[in-house]
Amino acid sequence: MKEAPDCFLPLKVMPAEGDKIILSPAYFFPANIMSRGLFAGVSLVTKTIVVDASNGRAVISDADIRPCTVPDFPCIPRELPVKLSEHQALSAAEMMATPEEARGWRRGFNSVRVFFRNSEFNFVWHTYIIRGSLLIDAFTGEESEAADVIDILLR
Repeated sequence: MKEAPDCFLPLKVMPAEGDKIILSPAYFFPANIMSRGLFAGVSLVTKTIVVDASNGRAVISDADIRPCTVPDFPCIPRELPVKLSEHQALSAAEMMATPEEARGWRRGFNSVRVFFRNSEFNFVWHTYIIRGSLLIDAFTGEESEAADVIDILLR
């Protein structure tokens, strides 16, 4: 397993006073995805796939994401352990980057190749915020009502 990350995913939601902060290690995979189809031409798109090394959750983004330095947190964050190896995370990222129309019986009509930019791989912190009864993914801005359960499980 890897050592602790030294940079962070950019934050869409900033922590406030009174929030609890959870840091989860994540693998950051920039990729170029080439698609060819029987009825469509060739296309090349750039994506960024982030795979959480603690729970295996993958997020794909169209944006050109650059890891940032340590943000100023209002409290001491709790760090989650690494449970996925880089190889397992790379497999999850490739599956996430392959669209549904290029899997199963349809792959005869559509072809997708995922080219990871190895020089830009990174091991980063993914920040989660517990604010009252909300669990907020600070990277994507998504909110969930499960903060109470998460807080109990992390004690």
